[in-house]
Amino acid sequence: MKNRCFALLSCMLLFAVAGCARVVIPEEVIQMPEFASVYTSYNLWYDKDGDIASENIQQGTILPFGTKIEFIDANTDRIRIRRVSDGKEFRIKYNINRNLIPIEIFIKRLFVFRDEKDLAMGVRPVVYEKIRRGIVEKGMTRSEVLLSFGPPPAMRTPSETVDTWLYWSNEGVTKRVVFFGDKAIDIIELE
Repeated sequence: MKNRCFALLSCMLLFAVAGCARVVIPEEVIQMPEFASVYTSYNLWYDKDGDIASENIQQGTILPFGTKIEFIDANTDRIRIRRVSDGKEFRIKYNINRNLIPIEIFIKRLFVFRDEKDLAMGVRPVVYEKIRRGIVEKGMTRSEVLLSFGPPPAMRTPSETVDTWLYWSNEGVTKRVVFFGDKAIDIIELE
């Protein structure tokens, strides 16, 4: 009887633990040097509660590229960060089914040691202002589109080498950015 109870309790504990998200240490993932500053590498959109979808649905308020952040904590389901300038906290809800990459690779893409000035090096002033507002338009380069919209979710665009990148501007609307070589030649919104 004791063995059965022990086995039952062990199975229940195993199922409870198996459903938990694994802890991720972003500082280790990006190999952060001691006393280094960390910044967002592209614009992120957040809602009134500070929640950010990992597929970067373009709805809400923009947390601009080059924003200095601190890590609070992370696991395989979410990353919590704090904006250094005012202490506001954000939670990035990670969706492996839409991103199709391990959270560690997502972290390496999203967080960098380069500030806003360094990230925008070579961007024309008129284009820079549009990127800061989360706007993409014809004539922008792939790197400028990445600063403005971020990388396209892998479930919509499996490779950034293709000529069409798909984004969500909200849950039901898709934006299609079409490239010829390195330049955006069309931005199409589909419902």
